[in-house]
Amino acid sequence: MSQSPLVSVVVAIAGPEGQPRVVVDAFGKALIDGGYRCEFVVVLDGPGTRFEQELREVGSRWPVRIVQLEGGGLGESIALSAGVAKATGDLVVNVPPYVQIEPEDVLKVVKALEAGADCVATWRHSRIDPWLNQLQSRLFNFALRFIMNMPFHDLNSGTRGFRRQVLEEVAVYGELYRFLPVLARRQGFRVVEVRVRHREEKGRAGFYGIGVYLRRFLDILAITFLTRFTQRPLRFFGYVGFTAMLVGVLMAAVPLWRKIVDDQGLGERPIFVIGAILAAFGVQLIGFGLIGEIIIFTQAPNLRDFKVEDQVEGGAESPDHKAVEFVPPMPEPALLPTIGDAMPVVAATVPAEPVAPNELRVREILPGEDSRWDSYVSRHPLGTFFHRTGWARATAEHFRHQQFHLVVEDGRRWIGVLPLFLAKSPFLGKNLISVPYGVYGGVLADDDRAQNALLARAEALGRELGVGYVELRHLEARSGERPRSPLYVTFRCDLPERAEDVMARIPKKARAEVRCARDPAGPAIEGKRRESFGIKVTPDGSVDELFALFAENKRRLGSPALPKKWFRGLVEEFGQAAVIHRAVAPDGRTLAAVMSFCWKDTVYAYYSGSRTDINDTGVNNWIYCAIMEWAVEQGYRRFDFGRSRADSGPAKFKKNMGFTAEPLHYEYLLVGQGAKLPDFHPSNPKLDLPRRMWSRMPMFLCNGLGAKLSRYIP
Repeated sequence: MSQSPLVSVVVAIAGPEGQPRVVVDAFGKALIDGGYRCEFVVVLDGPGTRFEQELREVGSRWPVRIVQLEGGGLGESIALSAGVAKATGDLVVNVPPYVQIEPEDVLKVVKALEAGADCVATWRHSRIDPWLNQLQSRLFNFALRFIMNMPFHDLNSGTRGFRRQVLEEVAVYGELYRFLPVLARRQGFRVVEVRVRHREEKGRAGFYGIGVYLRRFLDILAITFLTRFTQRPLRFFGYVGFTAMLVGVLMAAVPLWRKIVDDQGLGERPIFVIGAILAAFGVQLIGFGLIGEIIIFTQAPNLRDFKVEDQVEGGAESPDHKAVEFVPPMPEPALLPTIGDAMPVVAATVPAEPVAPNELRVREILPGEDSRWDSYVSRHPLGTFFHRTGWARATAEHFRHQQFHLVVEDGRRWIGVLPLFLAKSPFLGKNLISVPYGVYGGVLADDDRAQNALLARAEALGRELGVGYVELRHLEARSGERPRSPLYVTFRCDLPERAEDVMARIPKKARAEVRCARDPAGPAIEGKRRESFGIKVTPDGSVDELFALFAENKRRLGSPALPKKWFRGLVEEFGQAAVIHRAVAPDGRTLAAVMSFCWKDTVYAYYSGSRTDINDTGVNNWIYCAIMEWAVEQGYRRFDFGRSRADSGPAKFKKNMGFTAEPLHYEYLLVGQGAKLPDFHPSNPKLDLPRRMWSRMPMFLCNGLGAKLSRYIP
């Protein structure tokens, strides 16, 4: 018995503009080259005589089924359902009757389904159709995102992917096919969106007419009701009905009061009539909602508004049961069944190219694989906080850098990852960085073979994108010889088992500074400073406090500050793993603040700021000592003081706290012609004048410009 193809491509043709030969050849080649066996189901929703000879010719090269719907003009939803009913693959991809996207991008859809998604929506990027069409499409999708809080950017795209189970459990009818991802998401399926390259767009350009816009408005209204109120119809009808009733009562109240008090007639007061009608209409709507609730209550046992993710039952597997690898044969040419007045087409098979057993595959991470990526990073001994997908999400959201996160696979097993971002800067040019705004990054691999595969792909990607270099911010050394920068060092240490032992590890001078800041204030001695200040350190700082101190410090140093929304985004992304400690004086002023990241057994003290007039208090020594004591109490075993430029003031401060400098292994793949190591950093004498000018600018101007410039200094 022949095995069903893995991927079924459903093409619905409703008009004379269809191009089935081009579509089948293009997507078939892309799927076969990607290692996927496939079949095509062509649904003719109308007269199919025009395509009969063309489909017979295509059927001699590819496995094709023809589904002829009687009558025609039944709609895309019915055509899709009919095609899926005759498809034999577990994974279904629906494409328009012309090549709307680059054929190779269909692999992104299939791989996303393989990675665990149940339904895949596509986002055509960048659009190539007329600007007016793009504007109308964006407004339509924006309205959907705003009203329904859905993350989709292009529900008008004709390319979709889904598992068969989705259409079996999600009912689509009429023109609601375009909302299939919304309906599937509501029912509990995993729905993701992938970017695809837009190639061609057919159809009407410009304004579509009042009828089309009205239908789209009604579609939005219908999908809003179906996704939010089908289980609670009283809420929908109640909201509208109560609003109408309230407005009606307010409109009718004054004329009615005049009638009762002054005996004025109501016949000449149309506002009273309108108000009475609205109030009555509101009562009726509320009644409709109650009837709907009664129907839902009585039919509740027959309704299914959920998806079962998994079911686990007790019992052990039979001892004599053995798992075997089954490689079924490809189906032989056969006459395939059809619906209605079908045109039989011979199905031909195209064997996939064999894959070498030890060949590694490097690809980009797929939607839905974030948890798998984070799991690999967590297990890898060189994985850092900045390799996590949460850092990538925050970076992409706030700075709009395009990410190219690479994965190397040996079969289905991941053996390496490399996070990359494309950063475009007028100061540094266009480069790939791993990772921006993080001090660590670079390759994580199980062996040299996986590492070399990732680096080769990164270099090839850099050439495709036309970058100058690929920057790999390695914490530890990697094998191989590549250009390196000795500019930065980092500082780390193991924490003691008891919090009270932290002070003992700090050198004598720094320890005295800690006591000066920490101990309660004593009497003033004439001619000398106070010996203690009674400053407290607590882990309850706010983003506003941190940003104010951080931005002031950056201005003093002559560097642009990151925007406040970046810090808020980190707190929203990482939650309790992002902790802000603050040092508070007895009078309630916040003197210093530090944002730390907690991951695995390490606390990363990362962003910091302090007042400029508190150098004699020892607060900077005290706040880091307090963070280390807090880390020990929370069970962390390592403290990461972060990077500094070698021999800079911050590096000397960390050495005075008892830390030893470790060289950072920042490596570069010089891709572009004439590319060299970057020299845009504060140590460059050419930047002395801009730094001095920046340090003298007003604070509000520094914050405004810094928020924009920081995107270009990753």
